[in-house]
Amino acid sequence: MAREVKSPRRAYNSPLRADQAKQTRRKVLESARRLFVENGYAGTTVAAVATDAGVSAETIYLSLGGKRGLLEGVMDITGPHDSVADDEEWWEMVAGLTEATERLDMMVEYSCRILARTQAIHAIIRGASDSEPFAADFGRRLIAERLANQTERIRRFIAEDLRPGLSIDEAGQRYCVLTSPELFHLLTVEMAWTVEQHQRWVTQLMRVDLLGPE
Repeated sequence: MAREVKSPRRAYNSPLRADQAKQTRRKVLESARRLFVENGYAGTTVAAVATDAGVSAETIYLSLGGKRGLLEGVMDITGPHDSVADDEEWWEMVAGLTEATERLDMMVEYSCRILARTQAIHAIIRGASDSEPFAADFGRRLIAERLANQTERIRRFIAEDLRPGLSIDEAGQRYCVLTSPELFHLLTVEMAWTVEQHQRWVTQLMRVDLLGPE
């Protein structure tokens, strides 16, 4: 008698389960961010994050790869907007502006929002860099990513309006320096500037340095 052939088992793919996993990841990273800020990188453990988030340490190791993954994940979720859709809407709005100064102003505003929300995390990375090679490498990778992203936005939004003699790559480097977390920390923490003062100053400098005098 012929053997009964079983139908192949379908992969279990539940949108509900995926959403729960996403929420759990977010909860873990929020706990990690709070503990990193309170205790620093060295003073925060995976076990402490797991307890704070109400999950097992094994869950963190499997999903994020441990403490390094937690720090990288915390940076990933700390943007100027709460969703990718909000980001896309922002850049569509920038693209629709007719004046180069308006597009540049919104680029700077976006960068300054990120700086305000990531300042504490960048301080943690700098503090850990002396004793943790991973943190130093992570800081360098963040600079490279920031430079690449900002240069591409200059190419997309204001390339044709750059002042004579300034290349896109040079403009990207200048933009990256003026919106660096180190400069933001110096002005808003060490010199007690407000976030608004910092943004106004950077915006004024960018207009003249990238686009030229009006």
